[in-house]
Amino acid sequence: MNQEQLRQLCKIIDTYGSDKQQNQAIEECSELIKAICKYKRTLDHVEDIVDEIADVEIMLNQLKIIFDCFGEVEERIDFKIKRQLERISNNQ
Repeated sequence: MNQEQLRQLCKIIDTYGSDKQQNQAIEECSELIKAICKYKRTLDHVEDIVDEIADVEIMLNQLKIIFDCFGEVEERIDFKIKRQLERISNNQ
């Protein structure tokens, strides 16, 4: 995320409030789940998944701003990826 996007997301949070944006994040995650389920049924509508992933990523970045946890999230991502790769390696 670049500085301009960060500034824009802060403006959105300031405008609507963190509670509303947290609720919006829940809604966007739900919409992504629905899009994936629809794709699995029809093997169509990939563009819907792309749109919903974008929406969820926007909301996740807003949550990282709200909870001031960019660094912590990156550390957990690294840890969880390494842990999963170790599990894969141990099962082969």
